Amino acid sequence: MMRRGRSYSGRERNCVFLNTAKPDGSFANISAASGIDFPDDGRALVTTDWDHDGDLDVWISNRNAPRLRFFRNDVPIDNHHLTIRLQGTAPTTNRDAIGARVKVIIAGSQPLIKTLRAGESFLSQSSKALHFGLGSAEAIDSVIVQWPGGGTETFTGITVDRRYQLVQGSGEARPIETKKREVAISPAPVNLPSPESTSRIPLATLLPMAAMNYQTFDGDTQPIPTSEGKSYLLSLWGSWCPACEEELKDLTAKNSELREAGIEIIALAVDGLEEGSSSAPDAEKMAKGLKLPFANGRATIELVSYLQSIHDYQITGAETLPVPVSFLIDSDRKVSVIYKGRLNPDEVKADVNHSKGTRLERFARSAPLPGRTLPIPTVSRERNQYEAQYRFATFLQQQGYTALARSENLSLVEAFPKNAGPHNNLGISYIRSKRFDLAETSFREALRIKPDYGKANANLGTLLAQKGKITEAISHFQQAISSNPQDKKSLSNLSKLLLKQERWVEAQATFEKALLADPNSPDIHLQLGFVLAKQGQLSQAATYFEKALKLRPGDPDAQRNLTIIQGLINGGQ
Repeated sequence: MMRRGRSYSGRERNCVFLNTAKPDGSFANISAASGIDFPDDGRALVTTDWDHDGDLDVWISNRNAPRLRFFRNDVPIDNHHLTIRLQGTAPTTNRDAIGARVKVIIAGSQPLIKTLRAGESFLSQSSKALHFGLGSAEAIDSVIVQWPGGGTETFTGITVDRRYQLVQGSGEARPIETKKREVAISPAPVNLPSPESTSRIPLATLLPMAAMNYQTFDGDTQPIPTSEGKSYLLSLWGSWCPACEEELKDLTAKNSELREAGIEIIALAVDGLEEGSSSAPDAEKMAKGLKLPFANGRATIELVSYLQSIHDYQITGAETLPVPVSFLIDSDRKVSVIYKGRLNPDEVKADVNHSKGTRLERFARSAPLPGRTLPIPTVSRERNQYEAQYRFATFLQQQGYTALARSENLSLVEAFPKNAGPHNNLGISYIRSKRFDLAETSFREALRIKPDYGKANANLGTLLAQKGKITEAISHFQQAISSNPQDKKSLSNLSKLLLKQERWVEAQATFEKALLADPNSPDIHLQLGFVLAKQGQLSQAATYFEKALKLRPGDPDAQRNLTIIQGLINGGQ
């Protein structure tokens, strides 16, 4: 959802409900009157007496702008309050006394009770000073604290409209002297940037450009000339698009400068792609009329789909690529910058070295706002960058770009040696290139890092079974199923191996689990019938053969086995 640019809130306004103190326990909606009902994508709300005036103020953080809102409580009231800050000292109580339960005793009223918690909202924490609204009460009998480590303590001598620190075991309420803070805050308008038709997106994680072809306007197929040692600007355009024509003019005028900077241009029209047309006369006419001095022609569906994937794996919000859109490909065949809308050739020239340097340096250059990065591992962007590259490497593998996927996974293994996923994917790419020993090494390394990694156990089990190491293969399939009891493929493979070893009882149990995961599989019914027949359970075997025939009418194996079983049953009678 987040990657598609959506929100859980759906632009719902913030709500505030007032406890009416009626016997029916009802609340009144005062959202509009409170002034908090902004249509923000709110995430966290915390309360604290920010200005020390005896009432609670509110901070709200949002996913969208403004990221932070402060609401100072200026409602004029004559009621009283009490603020308590706790400190634990016993060996069984934490210093902040998180989990303590505080009861304020007021003569003639119900006790006021609060529990000190360590979390109030999403990634946020309200003040650890417990605030009690006392209403018109002018005296406090006592404050009773039930400490989280055990034991209850009573504090007296507490007056209204004060702040106190209660230290465990002291029996004394220590006043905290505070002065009202004059917080001069005036409402500030949210100045949102005007919508732009262009966007320059430098990338922190560099994803590879696969070897691709394009079509000339004469219908010939040509490879995209992305040789190492040069950078390329791959621009997609359409003949119907005025901004595309202006961009092509800009690139034509700056072609010599871009070449001197080491950048070659490839301009490909997307005309006719959706219709599957074999020609694009309007695009061809525009290209010839502009006398483009660089490589040009028509993009293919494969190329546009690949570029769309590079965009989607990097950028939150899976939007269809606009035109014009351009991709700067560095000398190592990595996509380093994406330009949406009409680009500025001077920016392209300045971006030619963006891919140089470390991931952190590229991240700093990619930030949309000025600032500096924090060299702290726990807040680094390494994890996000790993995820983008790993997910794209998996995509490459699934789409059949085996060599490129292997290269990316090798890079991931080197950069993130403690992650099991790239080792597993590397093993798959080695299998596809029939390098089985290397595949086995990769799967075993993935399992050394993460022994309960279901996919790696399943892959290693398959490979070992092919090598004839049946007992070890069975063990790995069992571990894969332990990680994912609904793994149909592992259940099936395990069952077949148990059949080979004539371990009928275990095979039966495994087939029954497989049937729970895939109840309409004729093959599982067939195999389960066979296992039951081997154990002499002929009537049950016949039932499963009949079910297999219902699911796949005319199945010769099911029909033959059912006939044999029925003959044995009738002969026995």
